[in-house]
Amino acid sequence: MAEDEEDPRASAVCEFFGKVFFSVTNLPEDLSDLCDGVVMFEALSEISMDHFDPTTIARDLGDNWALKATNLKKLLRNLEEYYHEELQKDADFESIASNINALAKGEDLENILAFVELIALAVTTCEDKEVFVNRMMEMDGEYLGDLQEILQDAFKVVTDFDTENASDDEDADSLIFEGEEGEDGTPSTPTVLFPSHGDSELSKERDELRQALQDAKRELGQAKSQAAIDKEDNQKEKLKLRALNEDLQDRLAKRDEELTIAEQNISKNKRALDEAQTEAADFREKSATLADELDVEKSKVLGLRKSEAMVEVYRKKLDALHSTNQQIGGMEDQTAKYVEQIMSLENENRKIPSLQKNLDESQSQAKKLESRVAESEAALQSKDAEIIKLKNAVSSAETGKKMYQDELDELRAQHEGAADAALAINGASESMLEMENSKLRAQMEKMQVSSSAAVPAGVAELEKKLAEKDVEVAKLVTDKEKLEAYTKKTLQKFQEKYLVALQDCKAKLKEKHDKIEALEMRGANEKAAQKREEKLLSSAIFELGMGIMSNRLGKRG
Repeated sequence: MAEDEEDPRASAVCEFFGKVFFSVTNLPEDLSDLCDGVVMFEALSEISMDHFDPTTIARDLGDNWALKATNLKKLLRNLEEYYHEELQKDADFESIASNINALAKGEDLENILAFVELIALAVTTCEDKEVFVNRMMEMDGEYLGDLQEILQDAFKVVTDFDTENASDDEDADSLIFEGEEGEDGTPSTPTVLFPSHGDSELSKERDELRQALQDAKRELGQAKSQAAIDKEDNQKEKLKLRALNEDLQDRLAKRDEELTIAEQNISKNKRALDEAQTEAADFREKSATLADELDVEKSKVLGLRKSEAMVEVYRKKLDALHSTNQQIGGMEDQTAKYVEQIMSLENENRKIPSLQKNLDESQSQAKKLESRVAESEAALQSKDAEIIKLKNAVSSAETGKKMYQDELDELRAQHEGAADAALAINGASESMLEMENSKLRAQMEKMQVSSSAAVPAGVAELEKKLAEKDVEVAKLVTDKEKLEAYTKKTLQKFQEKYLVALQDCKAKLKEKHDKIEALEMRGANEKAAQKREEKLLSSAIFELGMGIMSNRLGKRG
């Protein structure tokens, strides 16, 4: 045996037990993990469960070297029986047994390679050597070279087992008892064991021993025949187990093919899902752009509506200005008439002497004019009442404005009509005031024509009242401008609220998209979990089959 091995051989031994044997529960990391014999027993159980039953050895020994030595001795004894009975080979088992205690204590780890050499040789010469050799070929090239060196050393020390000499030793038909040594250390000649009885007693005892030997031979023959029967039964059971193993391997291969097909289908579905997601993203981007364009168009439509309303307002203002220009033209004509009347009055003043006679008549006419002034004052009072009514109308318009402000969120479509109505009311009030002013001016001009000298105080008062009416008209104009500013402000608020609602809609749409993505991720995770469960199920079925096989072999043993 090779006693001094390098570290690569230790790594090759660990790789050998990890790759070749599937029944090893705890894979070794170095040579110290083999000192208790558990790993080697489990490995050899795949070769012959009859000789190497892993349930008959002690486990979890810790630092108890005595129990480790017991396991190693049992392993060496069973390995010797397997070599003699199955492989018809022999080795120097006695020298290996002499180093078992040191090996169990961990003091001489290099001697574990002697066990490894015997195990490797048993693997390459057993009935299922093709299976194990194929597993060995899956090892790394460096480790495989070291394992080949170990096998070469094993073939050097293993010899053929001589069954004839072994049977001759067992079938000895006589016993020789040696005497005591002489004084010079040489053995003396054989003598009888009980000299007092003589040769008759010795022959009688020899006959009894021969009879016992023959009985033992018969029992040994029966045991060998029973062993042959058991061996045949074990071979049949092995064949059944092999067929079962091949069936399981075929099923596993079919399962692997189904899994590969399922993985391919999943990959295709995943690619289709990715394409659909990209298309959905494109559609989302297009919908977002279309929504933005729709918002722009809506803003343009609102701007056009505003511009139309402004054009209508300006048109009404132009109409009002045109009417005022016509009224101004009429007033110029009236002033020209007033100048002509003044010229005629001057001519008449020149005729004062002639008109002295007509003074009484003028006084009577003055009284008539005073009555007319009273009537005009009454008319002014009625106009004041009408102005009060217009103020009430303005106040009612303001209350209507407040009502429109409260109902703006629900009736935004009616707001523009309300604003136009308010503007129309203001325009109507202005036109009424202007008509009244024109009437007053006409009355004043008539009074001036009738008697310009008699009623200058009344004319001044009328002009004063006319100025007050102008002030009220200016106030109404300012109120109208305030109402227009308020309508603009409310429209701006409405636009801001519409934009806020649009942002809310966009946020809800984004939330829905996020939920869709979360559901897609959940579906992918569930598919991955299903794949893992399928793999675990296949491995559990394989382990269950191996457990059933091991249980049956244990019951047979």
